[in-house]
Amino acid sequence: MKLFEWKNNIWLFVGILLSCFVVSAGVRYQQFETWKKTPAAFFVGDRPMMTTLDAPYWLRLAREYNEGIFRQKDGLRVYPEGTETYWELAEKELSIPMSYTDPTLVSSSSSGTQEINYRDVPLLSILIAHLSPFFNYNYYLTGTLLVPVLASLFILPLGIYFFRIGVPASGLFGGLIGTFAGGYYMRSSIGRIDTDMLNLFFTVLAGMLILLAMKAKPERNVLLYSMGAGLSLFLFQWWYGKAGFTLAYFMVLVFSLFIQRIRLRTILVGAFLFVLCVQPATFMIGTGNVRGFLKSYFVIEEVREVVIDKGSTPASFPNTMTTISEVDRVQIDEVLRRVLSNTLLGWTGFIAFFGLLVFRWRVLLPLAPMLALGLLSFQSSNRFIMYLAPFIGIGLGWVLQLGVEGVFYVFTQRSKDAKLKGETKALRQKKGTKLKEGTDEKKSQSFRVSKFQGIDWWNWIRQGTLYLGMAVSFWLISGQTAISFVPGPSIHTGLYATIMEVKKRVPEDSALLTWWDYGYAITDATGLATFHDGGGQTSPKTYFIARGLISHDPEDLYDITQYLATEGNRGIAENNTSPVALLAAVRNPKLKPWDPIYLFFTADMTGKYGAISKLGSWDIANDGSKPRGYQSLACNKITNEEMNCRGAKIDLKAGKLNNQVALKRLLFIRDGQVLREQEFGHAQGYTLQLLVDGQRIVEVQLIDEVVFRSNYNQMFLLGRYREDLFEETYNAFPFSRLFKVKF
Repeated sequence: MKLFEWKNNIWLFVGILLSCFVVSAGVRYQQFETWKKTPAAFFVGDRPMMTTLDAPYWLRLAREYNEGIFRQKDGLRVYPEGTETYWELAEKELSIPMSYTDPTLVSSSSSGTQEINYRDVPLLSILIAHLSPFFNYNYYLTGTLLVPVLASLFILPLGIYFFRIGVPASGLFGGLIGTFAGGYYMRSSIGRIDTDMLNLFFTVLAGMLILLAMKAKPERNVLLYSMGAGLSLFLFQWWYGKAGFTLAYFMVLVFSLFIQRIRLRTILVGAFLFVLCVQPATFMIGTGNVRGFLKSYFVIEEVREVVIDKGSTPASFPNTMTTISEVDRVQIDEVLRRVLSNTLLGWTGFIAFFGLLVFRWRVLLPLAPMLALGLLSFQSSNRFIMYLAPFIGIGLGWVLQLGVEGVFYVFTQRSKDAKLKGETKALRQKKGTKLKEGTDEKKSQSFRVSKFQGIDWWNWIRQGTLYLGMAVSFWLISGQTAISFVPGPSIHTGLYATIMEVKKRVPEDSALLTWWDYGYAITDATGLATFHDGGGQTSPKTYFIARGLISHDPEDLYDITQYLATEGNRGIAENNTSPVALLAAVRNPKLKPWDPIYLFFTADMTGKYGAISKLGSWDIANDGSKPRGYQSLACNKITNEEMNCRGAKIDLKAGKLNNQVALKRLLFIRDGQVLREQEFGHAQGYTLQLLVDGQRIVEVQLIDEVVFRSNYNQMFLLGRYREDLFEETYNAFPFSRLFKVKF
């Protein structure tokens, strides 16, 4: 059902659509130009910094693909499981199967040239690998400059989709709002080398091809578009690896063709070709993928990982996903605010889209999987806001188009009424009389006039008004989007430089025990092994690493490191007959590590200490945790007697915070060493840690006694450690510190 019948010129629309694409890509590229103005903050050498911690993983695979050693270093991600020695020792023992499987168990010492199957290489890495020669094999630069183009591509199929159903303004506005909405723009800005930048494109492309299959007249075209939808999802699976999308779009394809009353035989053949193009193996695992997706995003707080039930009460482990910000749930208004900061506009677009859905539900059906993901942002993870944003823009575009076309419809009806009164006929008769009396030249002029009048100028004016109104409207509300956002690097350039320095200070076969966030970057920059990273942080090793970092006992950290370096997840599984038995095994490791092991503390762990504490303080017998963290105080006046901070006044003589809370001690820290320590004489209380750079206090930390005595605080911030257990190898405070574990 169409409210107004207007024809839209395809070439004018294509020009406007390409302009929207150029704007989206250009604004993202301008972020890179902004980076180049302050290279010290965004570059390390000729390497632009990434704005996602997953980027080094894709870049490493691209480089390995070009070098012919693809996946041969994946064992570095899961120390010690990635070493040959580990498996040689495991073969000598009778072990029970593990219910947890590491993301990769490929030996880091694999040798020999193996034929690389292109399908095993992620599509993102393939693109970077093949384009890198144009950028002198600077993989970081190649990936960075891909972002503006790939992140903007979804605008094209979205625009075509709504042009085909007669509401071009909705497609254009949906693309502009979608591309600059905070929920997507911040996930697809410069340096964000990750799969998010094409996820919208593939979901819209598949929907567009299903729409074309619905509207195709010859049955042959129905089959061709069905194949196209299957091929698009084949590429999507190669890009993102989520087979559940194939199942969702398969059901949408079949139902869409059914309601169009297409012959059953054609539907069956189209469905068969779809599955064939997707690949049957991918299609078959779609159900399991959907089940895993629902489990991950609907019961995040309840999921607990039990490694193996070898006894009656095995230990349970905390779910790392609860500490990852992108899976956090936000309030409804905040969801809309991450699309447009003015929630009234957000609600208007959201409600208007459902109004459009009422009138045009049949042709909008192919977008159902994408809409379902967008609606999940109200119930589940905030990462799904990126799928919701275009629909809000679509709704606003529809409102604009209704307004413009409504006005033109009224004027058109009046014009038709006037013609019915015979004005046109009288005018033609009058012109005909004059033509008979005129010359041949006048006849020629009359012919040109009639051709000129034959052009539907009214429709051209309507289209121009519509597109101009859309441009002005977006310009007016662009300030409500995240269009002015310029991302900062996920890893500070100073800290990243210390990561590269670590490579020079340790043997090549060393392994670094650190927090998982920087795992990909460390492996890529140094070629050194880590115990876990962004793809393996859900294993029980993460719990024990967190436990060692927050423990007050250096021997606890030492024993955990030794156990993980020799037993890994297999040892955890075998000894998990009960929490007591498991902890006893971990605290009494039998083997010595065969490679040098280092503790690598980084500055970001201070801000992430709350998450580390949440996992490390987990009660593996009774569940539950008691997270603690660092509280940074904003202080504007510091004297020998008092400190004035936002929301707090500190008496440095009495050792009181707001005359109520007792302080136990005050420490001044410079370059990772304690300059001065003052005790206040209270048996219990908080600790103030003042970080000094030269003569300037740069940070004031308020922590409780448990955090103060933690291995992380003592070793990284205070430089205090057991010299019989650890040896400091590299002090790059405030960015990082490296300790060798003495085995």
